Amino acid sequence: MDIGTVLLVILGLAVVAAVFYFQHKAHQKKVAEFTAFAAKRGWRYTERDRSLIDRFRGDPFGRGHGRDAKHALRGEHRGRQVLAFEYSYKETEGSGDDRRTTTYRHTVVSLSLPAARPTLQVGREGFGRKLLGFVGVRDLQLESEQFNEAFHIKADDDKFAYDVLHPRMMEWMLSDQRAQSVPFRFERGDLMTWDREKIDVRKVEWMLDYLCDVVDRVPSFVWKP
Repeated sequence: MDIGTVLLVILGLAVVAAVFYFQHKAHQKKVAEFTAFAAKRGWRYTERDRSLIDRFRGDPFGRGHGRDAKHALRGEHRGRQVLAFEYSYKETEGSGDDRRTTTYRHTVVSLSLPAARPTLQVGREGFGRKLLGFVGVRDLQLESEQFNEAFHIKADDDKFAYDVLHPRMMEWMLSDQRAQSVPFRFERGDLMTWDREKIDVRKVEWMLDYLCDVVDRVPSFVWKP
């Protein structure tokens, strides 16, 4: 091996080492940031929690391989038990030299509901036409044509959907910018939302506030047996 090749190998190793070093430092900074964020609010922070990879059904869960859950936050917000974490999975395409793997990361946020209820997912039209994979779940049309045009609705119980998406709720969602950005899903005993970005403490609370605002507008009779 000539000197030029040796130098290239050394340079390559140095670049790889530098990349790993800066990735490690960035991770340490993020862990410190989340630890401080949780401590300030009396929440609990877990750097990695693989028990969450199957916590929810439907989008964005159950896809790809190499699924993981990191930077989990648990605590209380506006009187409700809440959860936030970064969920990721990988998809591999091609083979041989053309084989490539892409990692997809999502921020997932949820809060506990007063009672478990049927699945209902609402998101902007076009946000995710792959919405839900539940047997029997279908697209629902409501009495507001403007709302139907703006949002994609999936429900496994029409009455629950009509009770939640009453005229005042629809009017509010049509005017609230957060509803334009992220979907929400009632799933068993939780209300959850997600986006397609890495978790950031600066957006966790506004996502939680959005979910709380949704629940606050659900009629109280919905939670009665």
